[in-house]
Amino acid sequence: MKYYENLFIVNPNYEHDRLTKVIDSVKAEIAKLKGSVFFLEDWGKKRLAYPIEKYNFGNYVLVQFETENPKLVRELEDWMKLAPDIMSNITVSLKKKPEVKTVGKES
Repeated sequence: MKYYENLFIVNPNYEHDRLTKVIDSVKAEIAKLKGSVFFLEDWGKKRLAYPIEKYNFGNYVLVQFETENPKLVRELEDWMKLAPDIMSNITVSLKKKPEVKTVGKES
């Protein structure tokens, strides 16, 4: 099993419902390509390092997934380039499965 992390940026003007639909479509595309999402985190609206499509801000979303399909990363990135809702993305390969983070729980 190979592990990957993808950070994608969505249009900053999208309301919560529309952003949720974009995130759901990314999860569905990963599943369609025989991958499995094990962590997803919406980082919220942040300032971009440089303007993208004339926007200075973007909604950042981090998704970590696993797959045995060697073509998944390439096909996912190609799909994201064509998706009008996603302004930019980057995928990196992870050496091992990251620990699942729990938000809001104290030890």
